[in-house]
Amino acid sequence: MIDVPRITQSLMTKRSLAAGLMLGALAATSAPASLSSMAARPATRATINVGTKNFAEEYVIADMYRLLLQKAGFNVPPYHDLAETPVLQSALLRGSIDLYPEYTGTGLEVVLKRTKSVTNAVQAYNMVKKGYRHLHLTWLAQTPMNDTNGVGVSQSTASKYHLTTLSDLAKSASKLSFAADPACKDRPDCLGGMQSLYGIHFKSVAYVTSTPVRYKGLKDGTYDVIEVFTTDGPIKALNVKVLQDNKQIFPADHIAPVVRDSILRKYPKIRGVLNKLAPYLTTAAVIKLNVQVVLNSKDPLAVARGFLKQHHLM
Repeated sequence: MIDVPRITQSLMTKRSLAAGLMLGALAATSAPASLSSMAARPATRATINVGTKNFAEEYVIADMYRLLLQKAGFNVPPYHDLAETPVLQSALLRGSIDLYPEYTGTGLEVVLKRTKSVTNAVQAYNMVKKGYRHLHLTWLAQTPMNDTNGVGVSQSTASKYHLTTLSDLAKSASKLSFAADPACKDRPDCLGGMQSLYGIHFKSVAYVTSTPVRYKGLKDGTYDVIEVFTTDGPIKALNVKVLQDNKQIFPADHIAPVVRDSILRKYPKIRGVLNKLAPYLTTAAVIKLNVQVVLNSKDPLAVARGFLKQHHLM
């Protein structure tokens, strides 16, 4: 995942007061005062508060939730940018927000404290759904997109060493340099697992916190192989080849709305409104969304609206 500063935005809703004023005037001349005030009073729409993490794809997907809910008749204020899962989870439990986009693998690890990665998407989803029940939270439909760890190489490196899978990489790793986030070092779902399960041992390893710096290093030849997240925008922009995890060490991390049960009971149509989006959010689609926001500096709200219109969802 690529973290980017939030681009300031607001959804300005243009309201015409002419019809309301006309109704009020008519009622004032032909009905008792109590009925007049009732006619002039605007209908109250239910408010749904949406939260988000602080990086590009979360902003775009949260905006999609907002736009779809607004279309369905809800009042949805600008979303709450709350950074990371523990903060969002706390806000959800105390009712400050009603829903937010979360990742199945993250829910298992951060909220449910599961230490062993789950690589099967269906299994991870079923486990996290069941695990959240005691929290009175519901996972709606998960998306096909999987924003998990990955290993990327340039097309020229892939061609030179005949790389398609991580097993292929094991045969040539001793000739290649690798750059990864420092957290990758000993994790079984990162370098630790690559070493123990694939037998991958690089010529050299550099720990680089900045994702853009890793991609720059891959582009200019400083690094031969880098750790990626599988929906990173630069994967498409730089034509990076992501190697297949053929032994499945990287966890399933599919996004879905997590909603408070009390809100779903009160407004059950939320389920259908948001579930219809899920099938369109593939890994390839989200990479393109990230390119637009991170690399092309487009506004997340505009990107979200364009995607929904493209797929006839609004």
